[in-house]
Amino acid sequence: MQIDWFTFIAELINFLVLMMLLKRFLYGPIIKAMDRREQKIAASLLEATEKTQAAQKEADLYRQKQQELKDQREAMSTQAKAEVEKMRLDLMKAARAEVDATQAKWYTDLKQEKDSFVRSLHQEVGQQILTTLRRVLVDLANADLEHSIIEVFIDRIQKLDADQRELFCRSFTQSSEVVVYSAFDIPEAARQRIDKAVGQIVNDINLRFETASEPICGIELKVDSYKLSWSLESYLATLEESLGAGEQGSRGAGEKMFSLKSTI
Repeated sequence: MQIDWFTFIAELINFLVLMMLLKRFLYGPIIKAMDRREQKIAASLLEATEKTQAAQKEADLYRQKQQELKDQREAMSTQAKAEVEKMRLDLMKAARAEVDATQAKWYTDLKQEKDSFVRSLHQEVGQQILTTLRRVLVDLANADLEHSIIEVFIDRIQKLDADQRELFCRSFTQSSEVVVYSAFDIPEAARQRIDKAVGQIVNDINLRFETASEPICGIELKVDSYKLSWSLESYLATLEESLGAGEQGSRGAGEKMFSLKSTI
């Protein structure tokens, strides 16, 4: 078989021309269209990726905001519960304090009413007892009792301790007037003994004796603002003070029957 080279070459040229024409008018536009399509798809994918990333960021930010809001709600709820509990405790404490104060005031008022009633009762009974005692002592006063009172008074003067003597001396001046009051008339001999006993404390002193309704069954020596006394009235006065203060009994009152007082 012989090859027709002219035909072969012509066919080859036609094929090459066809290929050039296809590439120029068919393949080229198709490839360009495919490239543009690919670029468009790549751009779309890039845009989609960016939007996805942005959406992911938004979603993460949203979840973060949600978590922050949840934490804030929990913190606010915890704080609110703590404040409510504190307020409850404060209110309970205030209510308890108010109840305690009311109870204490009630007890105080009740005690005051009780003490007032007891004092009133003591004073009323005490006054009756004191009035009766004073009448009995006045009725029982006689020479023997008066002599005993004088002896006790002189003995008390002689047994004054150093502090009482110093107090008595300080109260005395050259211009001072020393008066001895008694509920009964003191005999001259007894007056001299009293004068001598006082003179052992302060020299060159003149006593003036006076009779007075007070003190009851007793003797009182006064100089300026001080007085030295012994009497049953002192005991009654101490008893009266104890009754007036709501105290029961008069224990130790006898120890105050003899006193050295300042009225300044």
